[in-house]
Order: sequence, then structure tokens, then C-alpha cells
Amino acid sequence: MGSNRKEKNVEILRGDPKKSILRMALPIMVTMIITSLYNVVDGIWIAGLGESAIAGIGIVTPLWMVINGVSNGLAHGATSAISRFGAADKAKGERAVEQSLLIYVVGAIILTALLLGILMPYLSYFNISKEANEAAIDYSLPLFGGLISFTLSCGCAGILRAEGDTKRPMFACSLGVILNACLDPVFIYTLDMGAAGAAVSTIVTSLISALIMMYWILVKKDTFYKANPKRLIKPKFEGVIVRDILNTGIPASMELMMLSLASFFFYSFIRSLGGDFGVSVYSSGYRLYLLNLMPVTAVSLASVAIIGTHYGAKNIDYVRRTHSFCCAYATIIGFGVTMLLILLSHPAASLFALTSDDTRLIDGISDFIKITAFCIPFLGIGLPSTFMYLGLGKGKYSLLWTTINEVVCAVPATYLMGFTFGLGLEGVWWGFVIGRGSACVANFFFARHKIRQLRGLSINPLK
Repeated sequence: MGSNRKEKNVEILRGDPKKSILRMALPIMVTMIITSLYNVVDGIWIAGLGESAIAGIGIVTPLWMVINGVSNGLAHGATSAISRFGAADKAKGERAVEQSLLIYVVGAIILTALLLGILMPYLSYFNISKEANEAAIDYSLPLFGGLISFTLSCGCAGILRAEGDTKRPMFACSLGVILNACLDPVFIYTLDMGAAGAAVSTIVTSLISALIMMYWILVKKDTFYKANPKRLIKPKFEGVIVRDILNTGIPASMELMMLSLASFFFYSFIRSLGGDFGVSVYSSGYRLYLLNLMPVTAVSLASVAIIGTHYGAKNIDYVRRTHSFCCAYATIIGFGVTMLLILLSHPAASLFALTSDDTRLIDGISDFIKITAFCIPFLGIGLPSTFMYLGLGKGKYSLLWTTINEVVCAVPATYLMGFTFGLGLEGVWWGFVIGRGSACVANFFFARHKIRQLRGLSINPLK
């Protein structure tokens, strides 16, 4: 039974792209929505701590995005490398699994030290209220101290995706979010840990998800690519494989660092225009925005292993078809999500009323959702293009377009609309749409150009 499942997962990757995307995207979509619920559930319970706590934790969001960026970036690097190496040599794919696990641990240790070191200077820049600053510190310390659990959870899911297994990460993450929803109020209110309780709950439940997937990979060994735990006890890095993983993983990690940099500017603009209220609206509303973006992201993420497998087999026509199908599906889904958000913006924002009776905050979140929803259809062609580069192992292009999207286009657009045109907070929200939307269109045409180049070249996929 287990052997049939493993072979079937790999065959999904190697088959018709249209069917591959549909079969892989749904479990990934469920997994990503569930993972995003970590933030939404935290936000609902944190809302009961008051506006200062929301603002304080919101200020930490750019640093949380660094954690998320490195964790998912390294996972994307592993998915791409394992699928490409494995398409040509199963044994080399298995060594890529082992090297990925080592990279996750080392990366988490370095990131923990870095974030703890810059936390206080970072917070002092924003000059937020004493209450908000205390909440930010209370939230950050346990989150940064235990971030290795989040890194391993994302990373193990990336390893399983490399062989077409998307269902088991879905189950592991589902368990994590259910536990998170249950433990949040216990840590935050019952144990009176406040903002720190939300971070502790996230770390504990991420660790549980990570341990489950590590059991499948290292102990039960019912995966297509077998990892040898003995080679992890006495680690030895293999230069060719490590470089390949990092050639994709580092740019992919830096992508969300670019998002974090852009978010730094956004929070600065929002703080100037709306104070603690503006920061609270953005930090709460952005949780819902990301949650609703997950269907589009899932379709795009499904393409990484599929494109990596076909590229490794030198089947460029299937690379082109995978990108085309992803863009079509993601755009259709994006339009549907946008319509739902516009219609249901106030009920969605009212989720935060479960623990807070601040009607001004709820109205502000509703306005944020209605405006930024227009960005999602554009991301239906932008995100599949960005993830296509990761599948090809060309992380530099993915990083380039994320930088163009956020830093080159979105940051100036939000400043222009908010300050130059004097539209205030609503101008910042429209700036997101204009900046990101225009960059997504340009990214799509660049991706098609790169595919035409690949079809005209004789390539070695692992060069």
C-alpha cells in the first residue's frame, strides 16, 4: 500500500501538467489556508488585549516575515533541488533530502541569533507607546527563541512536496492549527501570558507538526526518497547539492526579506498617517488578506515540484504548459476570491469583534479588505511566474521580481497615493493594488520570454 502511494505521488509529478496541478494544488491549498489560520487565530485572540497589543505585535510583523521567508525559502530550495536531482538520479535525490534537513537546522540557529540581536534597535526606531513596546518584546522573545520548530515544519513539508506528497503535510498542519486554536486562549488568558502566550502557542504547535513529518521521513521511512539518519548524526555537507539548494533557497528566502523591507516602509507610512489605529488595521487586515490569497498561492506553489521534475527531464514543453495552466487557474480563483471579499468584507472583519468591541477598528479592517482584494487577480499571473523560476532553480529571477513588485513598485505607489495625493490610509491601500498589480503583469510577460528562451536552447538542467 505504502509503496503504491509513493510511486503514485511521483507519477503525478511526471504526468500531464493540467492533471498534476489539480491533484497537487488542493491539498497544498488546504495546508496553506490552515497555516495562515495560525495568524488569523492569533489575531482574533490578541484583539482582546487591546489596541496597544495589536500595534506592538503588528510592528513585529516584518521580522515574522523574515522567519517565514527563510523557512519557506529553504523549503522551496529543497523542493526544487530534490525534484530535479531525483528526476535524473534517485540516490542523489535522497542525499538532497538529508542535506536539506541539515540546512534547516543551521539556518534556524543563525536566524535566531540575528533576530534576537536586532530586536531592541528595531523597536526603538518606531517610537511606539510603552504598552505596545512591551507587547512586542513579550511576543518576540519566545517566537524567535523557538523559530526552529517553524523552520522544520515548513522544511519537512517542502521535502514531502518534492515527491508529490501533499496530503500528509496537510494533515500534520491541520492538527497544528486545531491545537493552536485551542491553546491560544489558554496561554494568553488562562495562564495570563498575554502577547507571549500567542507566540508560545504557535511555536508549540509548529513543533508538533514538524515532529510528525520528521517521523515519516526519518523513522517510518515510508517516503519515495529515503533519508539516512546516521548521516545526520555525523553531518557532512556535499558542496554540489548544498549549493543547488541554496541557489534557490537563499533568493527565495530573500524574497520575503524584500517583503519584510517593504513592510517596514509600509508600517512607517501607516504609523505616520494613522498612528496605533492605522497599524492595528493593517496588521489585522493583512492577516485576512494573506489567508484569502492562499488559494492562488497554493496553485502557484504546486508548480515548483512539477516544473522541477519536467525541467530535470528536459521537457520544456511541459514546463510551458504547467505555467500556462497555473496562471489560468490562479486568475480565475483570484477573481472569485475578490468578489467574495468585497461582498463579505464586514463579516470577515467582524471576526476580530469576537474578542474586541472596537467598531472603529472593525470598519477600518473592512475598508482595507475591500480595497486590497482588487490586487488578488493580478497575483494570479504574477505568483505562478515567480514560483516557476524556483522550479527551474533560477532563484535570482524570483528574487528580482519580488523586489520589483514590493520595493520598486509597491513602496513608491503607497507613498504617492497616501502622502503626495493626500489620500491617507486609503491611499496606502490603493497603492498596494497599483504597485503590485503593475509588477505582476510585467512579471508574467518576462516569464513567457524566459520559457521561449529555454525552448530554443540545448540545456543541462543541473547547470
